[in-house]
Amino acid sequence: MTSPLTLDAFLGELFDPGKALTHIPYMLLVVSMLMRDMSWLRAFAITAGVIRIFNRSFVDQDFIVAFWETALVGINVGQLMVLWYYAKRARFSEEEKMLISNLDPSVSRRTVRRLLRLGEWRNVEGDTVLIEEGRPVANLVFVAEGVAQIERGERIVAVCGPGDFLGEMSFVSGKPANATVRTARPGRILSFPQSSLRHAMRNDEELRQAVESGLNRNLVGKLAKSG
Repeated sequence: MTSPLTLDAFLGELFDPGKALTHIPYMLLVVSMLMRDMSWLRAFAITAGVIRIFNRSFVDQDFIVAFWETALVGINVGQLMVLWYYAKRARFSEEEKMLISNLDPSVSRRTVRRLLRLGEWRNVEGDTVLIEEGRPVANLVFVAEGVAQIERGERIVAVCGPGDFLGEMSFVSGKPANATVRTARPGRILSFPQSSLRHAMRNDEELRQAVESGLNRNLVGKLAKSG
């Protein structure tokens, strides 16, 4: 019958230098779970796996576990290569880079591509009403070129330009527009159907974080300009 493990015995096992090859991989796996970038997550997981393969093959000589660790490392290496391939292949236009500059720097290119696919680029003439006060807002709009004026009644209360989102308050709250948005001159916008964007965000956590970070950053910028 084995004796119960005491606290002193547990701490002795925990801080035993001979157990380093057991502890380090798990520490790396914990760190990997804190990574928001998938490339770093997989890189830490691969490093942890390689250490465990060495430990199981040459120290513990548990070749069954070493085999499965090798399989997991192989899968992670393959997925990392796919991420690097898409990252290298992706090239963004200047107007797309303007949108990206509003997002959190840690957002992956893959997520940016998915976000861009949800929107539609279009040119707009001057004096085009994009959002009408008191009515439901169909689209979240990103301004790439041109100027839009925000009107309440017949009064212009604000002006938005390249890099700004329009209709974000309605997108967040789900309420009708509290102002009219009208283009002051010809421009170019990226229009996201609210229903499609919300659905995509519910099914993609990284996309949700990307959109929310973009709206928050833009709101801070608007408040800074108005102040």
